[in-house]
Amino acid sequence: MKTLAISRFDIPGDPGFPLNSVYSRPANQSELEFLKAYLTQLRQEVGFRVCEKVFGDDGKPSKWWLCFAKKKFMDKSLSAPGQ
Repeated sequence: MKTLAISRFDIPGDPGFPLNSVYSRPANQSELEFLKAYLTQLRQEVGFRVCEKVFGDDGKPSKWWLCFAKKKFMDKSLSAPGQ
């Protein structure tokens, strides 16, 4: 999850960012760096918290959370292509 969180991602103003109509492009370089750091930290924390919920205290995966693994959200899927 940490590798996924720090991998390249689109920010407001990039063509691939899904909410460009809602957020404006960063005004300067310092704002851009702050936004990247903030979004990276957000992605890491969300990944950590989701893993805590999915695998719980006993380390066994929760069937209630894993039922979403095959569903797409914003045209993204958790399962590998072809599965």
